[in-house]
Amino acid sequence: MDSVHIELAVIEMNLIQKALNFGAGVLDVAFPSSCVSCGGMVDGAPLPHVCDRCFSKIHIVEDPRCLTCGYPFFGEVESHTDCQHCSRLNPRFYRGWSISLFRGPIRDLVYALKYENARWALDDLSRVAEYAEGLGDYLEDAILVPVPLHARKLRERGYNQSELIVREIGKRFNCETAINLLKRTIDTPSQTQFNRKERYRNLRNAFSIEPNVAVESKKRYILVDDVFTTGSTLNACASVLRKEGVKQVDVLTIGHG
Repeated sequence: MDSVHIELAVIEMNLIQKALNFGAGVLDVAFPSSCVSCGGMVDGAPLPHVCDRCFSKIHIVEDPRCLTCGYPFFGEVESHTDCQHCSRLNPRFYRGWSISLFRGPIRDLVYALKYENARWALDDLSRVAEYAEGLGDYLEDAILVPVPLHARKLRERGYNQSELIVREIGKRFNCETAINLLKRTIDTPSQTQFNRKERYRNLRNAFSIEPNVAVESKKRYILVDDVFTTGSTLNACASVLRKEGVKQVDVLTIGHG
């Protein structure tokens, strides 16, 4: 299938999804939605698809936190650089921010979005972001960049969940976005099957700048992904931007797992 037919297929799938989302919205008005985590009734809860009881289980990260990966420090803090989750990362980005821990309802919402095409979860996730104190200041004057999918996976899935998150967060916080800045050039196997060292090796030279897309080296870019696990994917993307002369590259993820 050539690139023109691929693009047409993606457009068609997006139109179908919009129609489905509209229908889902109508149903939500007629029949209150059920909780994505426990299946219970959601009525008057802070989120459209998470009940009050499950909402209380969402751990929104607060200070003190690791300045590299965004994981919260519990108890006394000796050093912001001594974090067991990213101490071996050697980051190419300057700072990382995780909105919440990747557990409970956050994990359920991300999985629904990522694997079930549940775009209604975007509203819940972006509302959670509004509860993260200081996030608006962190995003100020930045350009949000999604971690890209390889063309094969994009064809199979029909969408890039990180792109959808960027669009939603950008809209809610009035941020500039650069949706097509990065390209995944190598169709690497899923990172879930690799350990930390193998993940770094798997992603070597896996990303590049899209042809004919300008990089503004004096701007601040924030790479956005759904989950921070080892940080290897975000680090690989940050390396590409740094090679293009960008001085400040930061990171934002919905969850930290």
